[in-house]
Amino acid sequence: MPSILVINPNSSCSVSDGLKEVLEPPAGFEYDFFTGPSGGPLQIDNITTEITSAANCLPALIPLLDKYDGFLVACYSDHPLVHCLKEQTSKPVLGIFQASVLHSLALGGKFAIVTTVQIWEILLDDAVRAFLGSETLFAGTFSTGLGVLELHGLSPEVVNQRIGDAAIKAVANGARVICLGCAGMAGMEEAITRAVGDKIRVVDGVVAGVEILVGLIRAKYK
Repeated sequence: MPSILVINPNSSCSVSDGLKEVLEPPAGFEYDFFTGPSGGPLQIDNITTEITSAANCLPALIPLLDKYDGFLVACYSDHPLVHCLKEQTSKPVLGIFQASVLHSLALGGKFAIVTTVQIWEILLDDAVRAFLGSETLFAGTFSTGLGVLELHGLSPEVVNQRIGDAAIKAVANGARVICLGCAGMAGMEEAITRAVGDKIRVVDGVVAGVEILVGLIRAKYK
């Protein structure tokens, strides 16, 4: 049975648990989950922790490459682990950032990203430019000011308010599609819908990522 490894590159089990709650494999597929080894960053909130987490995870992942048919790196960034794994295997490797952008483009209209801490506004804007070569269909990145662990550590009321406020700014800037810009936001689409209405499409990069990988794997086995 084809299988996908969903990789949480930070070392916080709570983030991995959140991914397990929102992902259900389609018939004929299996999902397994990997959490960054202890000693790695508990959350990824800048370039340094991106690089550190990739270096921490890669030695543990290399022995698993033959076991799975596809790999999803569940960190919302142009994470170096995506590129490292592509050097090690010809099997499909995808990051949730790239998956959400591809999904948004397919939906049409301008898309925006609602993310965590403010530094990601710069980093993700740069990542979109590098990935697409254009900002024509991009309405920008909008921060909630919350860290990854705060998404599950603070009260739902506070978290939903911050996500909703960021979504309102995104829509005011022309967005018709909003990407959840953090793996820790998986399953939090309702906070955006309550703030801006159900005519704004919400893309969960984690869900988009496994769906794209399933399609790539199925195409291989035809």
